[in-house]
Amino acid sequence: MNYFSKLSETLKKYHDIPEHELNKICELFYPCKLQKGEFFIQCGFLSDTVGFIVSGLLRYYYIDKNGIEYTKAFAAENDFAVSYASMLLKQPSPFSIQALENTLLLCIKYTDLEKIMNSSLCWCILARKVIEKVYIQKQKREKELLLDDAQTRYINFIKQHPSFHKRIKQHYIASYLGISPVSLSRIRKNMFNN
Repeated sequence: MNYFSKLSETLKKYHDIPEHELNKICELFYPCKLQKGEFFIQCGFLSDTVGFIVSGLLRYYYIDKNGIEYTKAFAAENDFAVSYASMLLKQPSPFSIQALENTLLLCIKYTDLEKIMNSSLCWCILARKVIEKVYIQKQKREKELLLDDAQTRYINFIKQHPSFHKRIKQHYIASYLGISPVSLSRIRKNMFNN
């Protein structure tokens, strides 16, 4: 399957997009390769690009004034990578998006995306559905951080992303869960001993 077929299939899961519209948008995407450790978006810089992950793994993270990193999210195959507020507000991104593995993306400039979204109702519907999905995920993550204990958060993380614990370093997972690496190690030890 070529890269654009993968993008088309993912878009169709959100909304039924006519083939001629899919062809139109696929012409605007271009491939972008990131080596492990490279940035898709770096904190403090303006973002003007949306990426669709064909293969690989990205980490969204903040850095506080003391240099401590806080993992916001992970994104893998068939996810979109974006600092949306940075693009909309034309302000520097408050977080970085970095490749945890060699990653292949299909990218589109926000100005091109805006034009295509304004050209047909099908793209407005798709955009709304993507935003709704992201909002629901954000609300779920908020609830887990506020109401669930660390072990429950880890169990939910493994259920939602079964392959991630093998692909992501434990200290990044701990940061995502809002706990120390030592606490995560203790949780894993207790789970595997029971």
